[in-house]
Amino acid sequence: MGLVEVDETVCLGVAERVSGIKVKMEPEPQLLAGLDRETALRVLLFFSAINYDTRGLSGMVEGRYVRGSNYILSLMAKKAREDPAILDPKRMAELEIGDFISWFGPLGEARVPRRPGERVALLRDTAERLLAQYGGSVLALLEACSGRIGGPGGLRERLSSFKAFDDPLAKKTMVFAILAKKEGLWEPSDPENITVGVDYHLQRVALRSGMVKVVDEKLLRKLRARRFVSSREHHEIREACLKAYTCVSEFSGLSQMEVDQIFWHIGRNCCRAEEPVCRGRRPCYKSKICSLVGATDYNCQGYCPLDGVCEASLDPEKTKLKEPKVITYYY
Repeated sequence: MGLVEVDETVCLGVAERVSGIKVKMEPEPQLLAGLDRETALRVLLFFSAINYDTRGLSGMVEGRYVRGSNYILSLMAKKAREDPAILDPKRMAELEIGDFISWFGPLGEARVPRRPGERVALLRDTAERLLAQYGGSVLALLEACSGRIGGPGGLRERLSSFKAFDDPLAKKTMVFAILAKKEGLWEPSDPENITVGVDYHLQRVALRSGMVKVVDEKLLRKLRARRFVSSREHHEIREACLKAYTCVSEFSGLSQMEVDQIFWHIGRNCCRAEEPVCRGRRPCYKSKICSLVGATDYNCQGYCPLDGVCEASLDPEKTKLKEPKVITYYY
């Protein structure tokens, strides 16, 4: 018997609620401005390699306040503009932790992502494999894929040999593919093989909404008490979430790429781990800085798009459900 199950009835209700939301897939203004195509792709690949556990991370980049993963991405793009050679794979293969920390500011003052040593190891491995297999060129990697994400020889299979991208659900590979497509740097021939990147935001929304239901009492207690889960428990939850969001995609007519963007922003802004918008039943006052509003045409009236269809919005007890507690570099 499984530990979790997908509730397709809830998925249908959720799909109906988001079906009319349009995702803005235009390139982010000025993000990769001034960079040649290879350097821009290096920014996205190396960023994707260390794009995990960015909660609480934020700072100013070129006069703009950015938070979470956007902070790392914006910072790496800025560093590449200042010194395009900084992301040369030969240089990255020899990256030292002190150099990595220096990207984030003066020693002792820098707001550095958690587990910096692990991130440096992932960056070095990515560079080494890029050099060994593709001559250090991200363009060569994409050309070897023949435009494909899925199937033998596609991007998903090729990146799975890189330590940073060996997640069975390929979350970071999908982030790279989505960003490369969104920024106009690569046009995959099989965009239907872009799947939702199941991270902690998407797991939290799936669990609270009721799209994914925990049927094992022991696991349910772990989630509510914020205790570490086992590898099996973690994998089953993520797989169920992927199935649930695939259902939402099919029911809504939205691509999985669009579903990924909508629910990532819902989790990041509305369905926060602490104090989700629905808990106090008061309108949200952060629409001016809400990335969901900026990334879609959602006409925010102060409430989450899932309000009234999400089970947690109807039962405050369910807001106690959060994503599985794990230590991972997958997301």
